[in-house]
Amino acid sequence: MRLALGTVQFGLDYGISNKSGRPSLSEVERILRLANTENIKLLDTALGYGESHQSLAKYQPLHSQFSIVTKLPPLQANMFTQADVELYIRYVEQCFSDLKCSSLKALLFHQASDAFKLGVKPLIDYLVKQQQKCRIEKLGVSIYSGTPISLFFESNFINLVQLPFNVFDDYFKKAGALKALASHGVEIHSRSCFLQGLLLMPIEQLTPYFHPWLAQLEMFHKQAKHHNVSLLTLCLAYVVKEPEIKQILVGVNSEQELIEILEAYQKATTIDPKELINMAVDDPKLTNPALWN
Repeated sequence: MRLALGTVQFGLDYGISNKSGRPSLSEVERILRLANTENIKLLDTALGYGESHQSLAKYQPLHSQFSIVTKLPPLQANMFTQADVELYIRYVEQCFSDLKCSSLKALLFHQASDAFKLGVKPLIDYLVKQQQKCRIEKLGVSIYSGTPISLFFESNFINLVQLPFNVFDDYFKKAGALKALASHGVEIHSRSCFLQGLLLMPIEQLTPYFHPWLAQLEMFHKQAKHHNVSLLTLCLAYVVKEPEIKQILVGVNSEQELIEILEAYQKATTIDPKELINMAVDDPKLTNPALWN
């Protein structure tokens, strides 16, 4: 099973297509129980995801059933002062206390550039010590399309990278980064498979902001009909076909949504990658949700 569960929805109202808001704690429990039953073993969260840590911690079998990846918040400065390092060490310890755990699968810098800022070395040294104590299995970064990957090969502490990948955004494949990272032993997790739900929305519900890309979105819908599969299945097929991606993060607001994703995932694995046409769009105004308005 390569699916992993993203949990930003458990702590924040998230996603362009999300009309229901955050799931209740009882719904979160149902989602986690189903995930465990279906052999999803990895949860992705972050200190910046509102109450996501706290929602997860309320699920009692959490640590016997799942491994957890979480992230440190972005530093709003060009360099780490000693006070910043001390604050971030407290953030690390907060992750353990929030999640009521003694170990993490991985701890990432939510803003990749933070890992290379002036003054960060004492924090990296602290993180590496936690890794040596087996409190943290892997250290890494969350990156965006356009990020040069050469820096990661120069560092000796990054062993996990989370990156966006979907039918419209194959930047890291085109740049040769998927193969390069994997060949250096870096574990790759992908996010944004559904582009925050944009790829699943009916064309008529799109806001005027997305009208410049109507042709590409309509083509995607036509391809789903051509393959006789759902939009959900086609989204997953474009990520499943990349063998270097070890974990595919998906986020849900309900147990029913997870049921649908699990069914779509099984169908996606049966689609011949050779039949999937390249629909990449080289425009961050579409592929980077942070730039949407």
